[in-house]
Amino acid sequence: MLSLLGLAGGTAATVAGAWAPVLIGVSAALLGRAHYVLYVLKRGDWITATTTWLATLFVSGYWTWQLLS
Repeated sequence: MLSLLGLAGGTAATVAGAWAPVLIGVSAALLGRAHYVLYVLKRGDWITATTTWLATLFVSGYWTWQLLS
């Protein structure tokens, strides 16, 4: 059972590494959409704004980490 979990984790890491450019593009598109809805369409409150900016910071940090490693 534990060997299957290890195999699944290794496969997930390999697939995530190969799909990193696609995942970066998708996350950029979704964050762009979130900022558009928040600031252009004027929907959301301070909790939505905080969550959107935290997600943007985390994703930007991940992109930076991917580029540096």
